[in-house]
This record gives sequence, C-alpha cells and structure tokens, in this order.
Amino acid sequence: MPASGVAQQQITLTIPTTSTATTKPFKVATQTQDGVAVGRLQGVTINEKGIVSASYSNGDTRALGQVAIVSFSNSAGLRQMGNSNWQATGLSGEPSFASSGENGAGSLMSGMIEGSNVDITEELVGLIAAQRNFQANSKALDTSNQITRSILDLRA
Repeated sequence: MPASGVAQQQITLTIPTTSTATTKPFKVATQTQDGVAVGRLQGVTINEKGIVSASYSNGDTRALGQVAIVSFSNSAGLRQMGNSNWQATGLSGEPSFASSGENGAGSLMSGMIEGSNVDITEELVGLIAAQRNFQANSKALDTSNQITRSILDLRA
C-alpha cells in the first residue's frame, strides 16, 4: 500500500507453463546483445501531459510514470498541515484523480515556476504610503507632546 494514500493496484503475474525446475546448477544458455550501449541518467523531464521521462547518455528516453492531478469538490474544506501540505477532510469531499488537461483538472506547464499572486509594484506603493502615514502620525504625536509640555511649563 503506497504511503501517499493512492488506492492499491492489482498486479497479475503470468508464469509460462513451459518452465521447469531442475536440480542442475544455473548456467547461461544463450546471450544476445540488443545493440544499445550502457547509458547513464542525464536528466528527468515532465511534459505538459504530466509524463515523467528519463533521458540517458546513450540516447534512450524512457517514460517513468505520469503525474496525477487531484481535485476536490470543495478545496476550501482542505486542512492545512504546513509546508504546503494539505489533508482531505469531510468538508473537502472525495478526491478526484485525473491526468493533465482531462476532466477539468487543469494542465501542467513543464519548466515553469509558479508566479506570485501579488502585484509587487502595488504592494510597494502601499508600503510607502503606510510608512508616510506612520511618520505623519508620529510627527503629530510629537507636536502634541511638545505643546502639552509648553503649556505645563507656562503654568509653573
């Protein structure tokens, strides 16, 4: 059972009926070469369909698997666990698994970094305005304190 909570997979092994067991020691009966040199892993890529592929130094490329996209009927019902991890709850509904671009699951953009959902310029302008307001309020309080001191000094 995978730790990720994915449903169990059924695996069926088919053993040919022509195999036999003998008491003789093992030996290689025949050996063939398929013409492909030994390859070292060069890199791993993910395409827009979510297919994870490994490329090797001998020119081979092999598909390793596919990224599953999970959606919930009520994503606001997910429980935040920290470190960008979320957990399904009774409010979130059952998970719906799909491949990239299927059943409204959205699509993957290989090699992209998720952009910020905040306009940096707008936030910086807001920060500068807040700082100016703070400074103006500080000056107003300072002026008020000086006037109060002057009045108290006149009475004395």
